[in-house]
Amino acid sequence: MRPGKLLERIRDSLVQRSLVGKRKLDRTATRRELDGVLRDLGERYRELVRAGRMHVPPELAALVQAVRDLEGRIEAQERDITALESEQPSTT
Repeated sequence: MRPGKLLERIRDSLVQRSLVGKRKLDRTATRRELDGVLRDLGERYRELVRAGRMHVPPELAALVQAVRDLEGRIEAQERDITALESEQPSTT
């Protein structure tokens, strides 16, 4: 194989790999955007359920309960943190 042909094949391969890498970065960015939109959707749905404006279908009841349980745990953890922060350290 001629050196010019070899260099051309190497260049083409690098260009292709670069394009694949760019497409993978684009896909990752799109997935992150999708995650954000899904999170927003979930938060808005949760707000509507809390306000009594949205009915929870049976197939989502377990997930809604899991969210409530986790929110309760977070609230308890925040109370614990607040209590610990307000305690005075022992001087003994």
